Amino acid sequence: MIPHRGGKDMAFGERLQLLRRRSGLTQEQFAEQLQVSRQAVSKWESGKGYPEMEKLLFICRQYGVTLNDLFEQGENEPISREISPAIPLKASVAAFVSNLSPRNKWLAAGILLGVALLAGFMGLCLKGGKAEMEMVIWIAAMVVFGVVEAVTVGLVSIWFVLGSAAGLIAAICEAPIWLQVVLFFAVSIAALIATRPLVRKMMDKNIVPTNADAVLGREARVTEAIDNTVPSGAVYVDGKTWSARSESGETLPEGTLVRAVRMEGVKLFVERLQ
Repeated sequence: MIPHRGGKDMAFGERLQLLRRRSGLTQEQFAEQLQVSRQAVSKWESGKGYPEMEKLLFICRQYGVTLNDLFEQGENEPISREISPAIPLKASVAAFVSNLSPRNKWLAAGILLGVALLAGFMGLCLKGGKAEMEMVIWIAAMVVFGVVEAVTVGLVSIWFVLGSAAGLIAAICEAPIWLQVVLFFAVSIAALIATRPLVRKMMDKNIVPTNADAVLGREARVTEAIDNTVPSGAVYVDGKTWSARSESGETLPEGTLVRAVRMEGVKLFVERLQ
């Protein structure tokens, strides 16, 4: 639970800043954990934006808090209904971009460039461009998608590189433009389907264990008697104290050795060691 400051509710940014400081992290370290820029963390803490939902859920699991702890208003404090001033479009776009992770920024840039290339290609189709220009466009597409793939982690646009290569070969063979486009999409989709198992394997490897993953299955010691009927109870495991409940429903006195079997919210469910 994040405490209130001076008996008053804190805004989300203040609560996030307090949570980070209590964890002994700098903005750079906090940003590295969330895989975002330090500027994004600074804007969140100053109340100029909010993290994406996946980031919020990661914060809750990593630091043992709930969404209510981060956002809930006090019961006795009326919610202000003042109309917020309109935010300029430029500022809104800038805030959106700053909240993107570095990987998503590169991905968005690649998509925009890809759309621009396709728009140019469509213009070429309508005006009847030369074969040399078709080859230049396909080569440019290969370079753009290749750069996006090189600067991002994992498989992002390699399929479109292969599709662009197919379009280039078709252009060299003086195939009609419609056939070049069909080959681009056909090869890209086929490559995506063929590499799907590899993508899943890479995504599984990139999963970062959370606090819950670290303590589940670990031996813990009851520091406060666990009684589901009260309810009450706490255990000490891996250097931290967790609220705990008994998986079987039995009362577990202080000092009992238990094992963490599952987690609900910020509570561990434990069973007595045999």
